[in-house]
Amino acid sequence: MNRIEEQARYYRNIPLRNRSIKAVVHLEDAEDMLFWNPQLQNAFPATYHFITYSKNEKGNDVRGCEQCLRYKPYLSKRFFICIDSDLRQLKGEEGLTAESLIAQTYAYSWENHFCEAEHLQERFEKLVPNSDFNFQVFLQKLSAVVYKPLLYLVHYSQSSVLNQQWNITRFNSCLPLQPSRDELANNGSAYIERVKLLFEAALQNLQQPKNMANEHLDDVNAYLHIQGHQLYKLVLHIGTMLCKGTRVAFKTDILEKSIHTDGYQEIDSVQADLRKITSKE
Repeated sequence: MNRIEEQARYYRNIPLRNRSIKAVVHLEDAEDMLFWNPQLQNAFPATYHFITYSKNEKGNDVRGCEQCLRYKPYLSKRFFICIDSDLRQLKGEEGLTAESLIAQTYAYSWENHFCEAEHLQERFEKLVPNSDFNFQVFLQKLSAVVYKPLLYLVHYSQSSVLNQQWNITRFNSCLPLQPSRDELANNGSAYIERVKLLFEAALQNLQQPKNMANEHLDDVNAYLHIQGHQLYKLVLHIGTMLCKGTRVAFKTDILEKSIHTDGYQEIDSVQADLRKITSKE
């Protein structure tokens, strides 16, 4: 029995030794509890024991998605994993399903959910009602611009050779995270135009993939598949500027104020998976 299997057996037995615990849940890192615990409590209110790192085969403490996925053969209703989708869903990676006892974010990462456009704008309007900036309009414009580059990214991530030509680092370099106050006029039109030109220049020498369409991606939800902490930093920067002088702390009062558990497709999918996983056998 290898070290991963040994740990999985130990984790599966924790709810048997302590009946107050419904299940052990392995996350990528401790901060992920901020998202996953509310999601689990909504799907099936109970006590969950979270594991935020574990040992690899060499006995070293390891965090992250890859470590979580090492437990894939050994999961059960008493021990399952919750991971960021990254690009895995868009790339069609198989086996990342509730039936396999794996929950995922259905966005690049859980940070994207704080930036979901409709609910973010609702939270913003309540506390800053006189602002002339609309996050929903801005993020939909941004989504339309990043849609094609994301399709390229999914295709070019399929092999190490292609990945050298277009990758997440080059994608992120086309998305400046600190637009100026002037660029935010007219819901960020000048910033959106700058981003559009940067992506057009970056893609102009790349061969367009055939059959680029992706069943999980469109020009409306594309912004939710930008690398999570990049989108978060961008929204945080904009919101902090907009809230200057209002006595509103954008990060705590708006951005991280509410974790939604329904109301848009990606979070509804998260909830559907968690309900399947936590349902009685």
